[in-house]
Amino acid sequence: TSEGEFDAELTDASLASILEGYPNAVIPGFYGARPDGTIKTFSRGGSDFTGSVVARAIKADLYENWTDVPGVALADPRIVANPKFIDVITYRELRELSYMGASVLHQDAICPVRTAQIPINIKNTNDPAAKGTMIVPSAPEGSNEHIITGIAGKKHFSAVCLEKDEMNSEIGFLRRILTLMDNEGICFEHIPTGIDTMNIVVNSDELAEHPTFVERVKQVANPNHIEVENDLALIAVAGRGMKSKKGTATRIF
Repeated sequence: TSEGEFDAELTDASLASILEGYPNAVIPGFYGARPDGTIKTFSRGGSDFTGSVVARAIKADLYENWTDVPGVALADPRIVANPKFIDVITYRELRELSYMGASVLHQDAICPVRTAQIPINIKNTNDPAAKGTMIVPSAPEGSNEHIITGIAGKKHFSAVCLEKDEMNSEIGFLRRILTLMDNEGICFEHIPTGIDTMNIVVNSDELAEHPTFVERVKQVANPNHIEVENDLALIAVAGRGMKSKKGTATRIF
């Protein structure tokens, strides 16, 4: 668009029309054009995103994404030495892991092919015979030898912890806080709650950019107690097999 946002429907229709009838095509990635022809560079993961958009436009049977690793690792190789690689993972599982830091495939690159139900095959340029990781819309029960498909994490979060008596019966309590966050432009990661407690987990950098946020929360929510806990990390454990295995969460905690 003229504002620099990606127009999925227009791009899909235009690409499909242009590429129709071509048995092969070489397409540059990482940038697009505004309506006036000026170039707009994509953000990180732009080449992955381009491949996904093209795969959707031509209604491909498979989107092969060639990279320098054997597939999606079960854990971060920078933290866990020589992790195993995942044979089959679902879109939903990979999106969770990508959002939380798994860097093989950018999370935005998953959306176009996920909409079209096109599987992705992560392949290793240095070992083309290896099967890599298949990313599929859904996987049958028992298709994963592990209960957990993958683990990822992010650092640098803060929790704004509120306590207020009978918070659960105060109509509009959460709405007032979310409205404040919307007005301030602050995104939340999680909002775990209890009967009289609430924790708002946000990126520490965003909280630092809004130094009056905690005072504003006091004004709109009037809590009995409020404090901020810093230096937190979030860990994502994804796995379609967990729902049928009792005690998995207990062992993780």
